Amino acid sequence: MIIDLHIHSNHSSDGEYAPEEILQYVKRKNIKYFAIADHNTVSGYCKLKNYNQGISTVMIPASEFSTFFGEHEVHVLAYGIHYEDQALISVFETINKNKLKQAHARVKALRNLGFKINFDDLMEHAVGNVPSGVTFLNTLLKNEDNKTLLSEYIEGEKSYSPYTSFYFDFFAKGGLAHVHVPLIDIGEFFDKMNGRAVFSMAHPILNPGNIMPDLFDFPFDAVEVFSSYHNSEEVRLFRSVADENKCFYTAGSDYHGPNVKPNIFMGVDCSLNPAIMEKLLEAIDRRNLYLYNL
Repeated sequence: MIIDLHIHSNHSSDGEYAPEEILQYVKRKNIKYFAIADHNTVSGYCKLKNYNQGISTVMIPASEFSTFFGEHEVHVLAYGIHYEDQALISVFETINKNKLKQAHARVKALRNLGFKINFDDLMEHAVGNVPSGVTFLNTLLKNEDNKTLLSEYIEGEKSYSPYTSFYFDFFAKGGLAHVHVPLIDIGEFFDKMNGRAVFSMAHPILNPGNIMPDLFDFPFDAVEVFSSYHNSEEVRLFRSVADENKCFYTAGSDYHGPNVKPNIFMGVDCSLNPAIMEKLLEAIDRRNLYLYNL
């Protein structure tokens, strides 16, 4: 059985394809269960919630939340959410307000590094979305004066995956233009959302090892063991971590499109791990949460 519980559409601002295009790919790949888990929004999956075409595919409404544990950004995948949930709307409002503060601070940091960029141009390129690393790079590249500083992302060694490389080089912790603007505290997130979703720790390899034990003080139901970020050894490691913390497993590609994340393809073969969907569906049913048969 092929599933994919971590797909990004262009509603993430760093995804390339519209939800309708993703659905067609899901159909071609015969993906039985999938989730459009856009960053801090449900507008992507909402495009498909009334798309009843009898294609024998189940869409699990989801979002990937950017929470902060101290100075560390921790991504939480929430499954079975409802787009009209007032707690969910409150979380999005908090995150989006802080994302705009973060964007202002990032513009200032980039200007201090010698780049030519202004906030109004950035928002124009965001096309109604909160700016992402993709938006920043696209905005910078519109100005010829920036291209010398960004040559390695255009035609150099980082041109193979320019958007991901740019994000980690500039905006991730330790990056040249990193600013500490927590989007939402992980404790506040779980206080508001506990019981309103099934929660999985996204791509845990990106979380510093020293904070991992403390993260399980929060009500995670699952760990994204099967991820495009993980090699076979890391899969074994995070299976063990999940087992120790009485969590089940989830599986997702973290697909954004070939320009944003090259060589990451939609669909995870879970034929040898049928319990992945069994556990998730049981948890969704137990909490009276949501899914859509398409």
